[in-house]
Amino acid sequence: MFHSGSTIPRYRNFAGRPKGAVQQLDRSTNRWIERVRDRECELKHLNQASLRKIADQCRDRIKSRDDACQLDHVTESFALTAEAIRRTTGMTYYDVQLAGGFALAAGTIAEIQTGEGKTIITALPTVLHAWSGRGVHVATTNEYLSKRDHDELKPAFELLGLTIGHLEPQGPIRDKVQAYACDITYGPGYEFGFDFLRDQLTLRSRHQERLGERFLKRLQGVMVADPTLAQRGHALAIIDEADSVLIDEAATPLILSGGQCRSATAKVIYQFAHHVAMQLSAGSEFQLDSVKRLIRLTPDGWTRIHRLFNHRPAGQLARPWSHLVENALRAQFVLQRDVDYVVEGGEVLIVDQNTGRIHEERKWSAGLHQAVEVKEQVDVTAENDTHARITRQRFIGFYEGIAGLTGTAADSEAELREFYHLPVVQIPTNKPCVRKELPLRCFDSRENKFVAIAEDAARRSRLGQPVLIGTRTIDESMQLSRRLNDRGIDHIVLNGLQNETEASIIRRAGITGTVTVATNMAGRGTDIKPDTRAIAAGGLHVTASEIHPCRRVDRQLAGRAARQGDPGSCQFYVSAEDEMIQTRAPALAEQMSASAAQTGEAKQDFFAAVRRVQRQAESDALMQRQHMVAHDDWMESVQSALARRA
Repeated sequence: MFHSGSTIPRYRNFAGRPKGAVQQLDRSTNRWIERVRDRECELKHLNQASLRKIADQCRDRIKSRDDACQLDHVTESFALTAEAIRRTTGMTYYDVQLAGGFALAAGTIAEIQTGEGKTIITALPTVLHAWSGRGVHVATTNEYLSKRDHDELKPAFELLGLTIGHLEPQGPIRDKVQAYACDITYGPGYEFGFDFLRDQLTLRSRHQERLGERFLKRLQGVMVADPTLAQRGHALAIIDEADSVLIDEAATPLILSGGQCRSATAKVIYQFAHHVAMQLSAGSEFQLDSVKRLIRLTPDGWTRIHRLFNHRPAGQLARPWSHLVENALRAQFVLQRDVDYVVEGGEVLIVDQNTGRIHEERKWSAGLHQAVEVKEQVDVTAENDTHARITRQRFIGFYEGIAGLTGTAADSEAELREFYHLPVVQIPTNKPCVRKELPLRCFDSRENKFVAIAEDAARRSRLGQPVLIGTRTIDESMQLSRRLNDRGIDHIVLNGLQNETEASIIRRAGITGTVTVATNMAGRGTDIKPDTRAIAAGGLHVTASEIHPCRRVDRQLAGRAARQGDPGSCQFYVSAEDEMIQTRAPALAEQMSASAAQTGEAKQDFFAAVRRVQRQAESDALMQRQHMVAHDDWMESVQSALARRA
């Protein structure tokens, strides 16, 4: 039982807990919630000045003791936050939301299902730890969500006397300094990492000054200012959609680039490398690993490209010739247009494989982006210098405390524990979930699969049921859109840049009879609320056009239906021609085709077999992240050894 002076259990002790176990909040949490409710009732009768006075007193107590996790402090802080949220937004907390805030305050990853109000849940631990004045960083998956949450919660935070800032990606340093100086700082997760790298470069420039240079300048009367750093420390980070930020996006390091390379490969050499690559024979001169998406030259291929190298045009090479040819091969045979990238306005723009969104500011490194530009016959841009890099796993390690929330953490509990030492706590839903999960439908071809999806969407739309069709790639969304157009089915397509327009469209996906086609993660973080007629027709129906290599993404898509006790349903489709089946299980693809009826739909149940393929894909992705972290650790040890010798 909680008592005065006790602290929140930290959930960091894994002793005696089997690997992969997910914790549940215990009964004492309910007693603690009752205390918060009692205090809320007392605060409701206070005027604004009195409420602010109590908030100031709470802040002084926590700041003086530097211990926000005393249960008396938690009770007071949560009650104050709940009252501030009620006064500024009109919303009140469910008991399960308070339980989620409790789990976050204890330093965990809280698995909170979609539609349970994660934005206001985040406010509870944010305020609690912001009282200390050391700064709380709230990270989201993209700029739109961070700005939305910042704007929604700002009045409540200010009512309690807390300052709040928002990070504008690539904004001026003075704005960054001001945002980080606030008690609470909202921003996209990657921007916190890039700002850290920028600060490290600033510090490095200070250390690169010649010995005594600053002293001589002072003797000469020259004022020497200390370097301006954006961040003031890393006390606590609270991460929304934690699985996306800590796992999916952590598959690639943060790389800070800028300025053209001092030694750049000539454009004509990139074009010549493409010309040579197109002459090579698959199998004998180069080998393609479709699972790992890698290209390797064979000895015969290596010999041939160096023989052809003698006929190259005049121009500088900044990279090994074989590397340029392998890049050209990868651009041609691995990277796909409207899957890995799009071409807009004569530019190659990368598509984020985790979210399906387009990132105009990103480029592939090591000459790969230029190889794709040659393939697509657009202007070849100059390579940028790489100034600094860091894995997200290493960056997160700089924080004294971490907490996060997402709807799909349990599947990754082992990885969250291995890389971040974070346990997972499951929070129950406010109302029982009544979502109907329909059987997997398997087809011999993508064409027959798309026909079946379009027919099912048309039938449901006529009955008044809204349909959200989730696709893995932009190309799939375009193909499905064409099938729907052929049948005269009105629909909306979302498959690009996340912004306010996308969010408003995804909100309307719950209107009676609406059909929306979207890449799997489009509009993530935006609630879809079916209208009354849609609920009567069965609620939102989610169709997944393809099994994703990561089960969490499938769960996130399915979780868009049947929120807060509403009816809803979901169904997954797969074909023998899907990339995951073709590359990882060609024998399974043959079985699907052999089992197909005249419509192309398989008579046999392949759910277990498809799930095994998906688990293997997840295992390979985990291994890739482990290798990346191990390489980063090795690089760090080498650099440290060199620094000691110097």
